[in-house]
Amino acid sequence: MMDRAVARVLRVQPQPPVLPQAVATTGSRPFETPLLIAGVRCTLRYIVLPFVLPLLGIATGAALGILLIVDVIAAITIVATLRQLWRIQHPRRWQYLPVALVLAVLIGFFFVNDARVLYV
Repeated sequence: MMDRAVARVLRVQPQPPVLPQAVATTGSRPFETPLLIAGVRCTLRYIVLPFVLPLLGIATGAALGILLIVDVIAAITIVATLRQLWRIQHPRRWQYLPVALVLAVLIGFFFVNDARVLYV
């Protein structure tokens, strides 16, 4: 029942459940791209933009613009990953859902704060 509700919200049509043998060979593949994007986003947000760009004399406005773009890409990736997990009925989809929701809220918070600083 809950699977169908989440699939409806994500606008996906679930396929037959994934076989355990298929999960063993492709089990972490749906998580690779979001983790890579999260790593790039965190490296930019917490290392490159606050420390490296000021040393190079680049304005913070440009850094905030870059962060806004990276935040949008991260949010799109979270939704795309959720859709893929629900489409293939991955066995770990319910474990990823709360993590994805928390990350989406945090990314939204950072996006609003950065946009307010940039455009006010």
